Amino acid sequence: MSTILESKVSLDAIPMNWRVVPRRWGHPLHSMCSYFAMFPPQLAHYLIAWLTSQGETIYDPFSGRGTSALEAIMLDRKAYASDLNPMATVLTKAKLDIPSQKQLNQRLDNLISILKDATVDISNTPPDIAMLYSADTLRQLVFMKSELNVNSFVDNFILASALGTMHANHTKSGEARGFSISMPNTFAMSPAYVRRYISEHGLTQPEVNVFEMLRLKIQRFDLPERPIHGGKSWQQDATAIAPAWLRKEKVKLVLTSPPYLEVIKYGKYNWVRLWLLGQEAKAVDDTLMASSSMARYIEFMSAFLLQMREVVADDGYVCLVIGDVRRNDEHINLAKAVWELAAEPQGWYLHSIIADELPLGVKVSRIWKNNIGRATKTDRLLLMSPHKVSIPEAITLDWDKPSLRN
Repeated sequence: MSTILESKVSLDAIPMNWRVVPRRWGHPLHSMCSYFAMFPPQLAHYLIAWLTSQGETIYDPFSGRGTSALEAIMLDRKAYASDLNPMATVLTKAKLDIPSQKQLNQRLDNLISILKDATVDISNTPPDIAMLYSADTLRQLVFMKSELNVNSFVDNFILASALGTMHANHTKSGEARGFSISMPNTFAMSPAYVRRYISEHGLTQPEVNVFEMLRLKIQRFDLPERPIHGGKSWQQDATAIAPAWLRKEKVKLVLTSPPYLEVIKYGKYNWVRLWLLGQEAKAVDDTLMASSSMARYIEFMSAFLLQMREVVADDGYVCLVIGDVRRNDEHINLAKAVWELAAEPQGWYLHSIIADELPLGVKVSRIWKNNIGRATKTDRLLLMSPHKVSIPEAITLDWDKPSLRN
């Protein structure tokens, strides 16, 4: 846990407080599975430490891979998180309901024992999936897909770990880092592209012991001796009415990164991982917000902010991390547009819009090609409250090595 130092910084200088921290700072659990448009754990850590106190509650309604949730529980806050993407729901739950190493090892041993005598039919596996894995590896994955229960926090954690290992680049010596042929770790190219690449490069599927690879991966997570239950996570559209208990309880801080203006298709580039969850990529994308229309985007953000008024405390804060986008030669300050067209008309109180210049090469941008809505190297923190309230003085942190505590 980081400690607060006495020196203060201005609001505009706040991003430098986490930009000077090494990029790989953060608990190993953050690396469980890559995810698009995720903000760094340093940002979440700082904002939670600055705007909330121990025991208070944060909520992330676009939870992604659970960055805010994990940082909240490491800072002794309660965390709530939701997302409409089923993959995000699994990943976030793994950061909030964390098993002990002992529980996970016992479950892995149990799965291995059950698999020995199990009859597993892989003949119905989609060809696009089958081309990635050896027959024995695929048998393990199909078994795991049917055996794991996301309602069990131990099983969910194993499933989330597997999502991050479904595909990865091999080492220079050819050793598999994931279950599949050598593929990028961050996203999966189209099935047609992968099939062509396999043929052109003569790739062969590696023989992988799925459960032992998962055991080794989980050992690197520096897990607590006892399980941690740090909050609640659920699947929900952020523009839908929040649960009654959440509207009654209220939260001190909403910290999240909403969708940008038609930047990415989460299902399309996670089709392999979604197969493990029994989900179709197109069906997932059909439910998620992705529009090139500014009018539709503002309508979406207006509906979202109306719901946030119902869940954030009167003296609480909403911090939205929104990236600028480009349309041809036009640079759009999307955070400013959200403030002027969605938030201000609803009566929100603006504290600041803080620019956070990202280092070059941080965002995965080559997949966007010439789409009309593309991310830039500038994120902005749109910091608001439902009413006019004071804001704490900005702080400076001593960035200790992060750890989970029971």
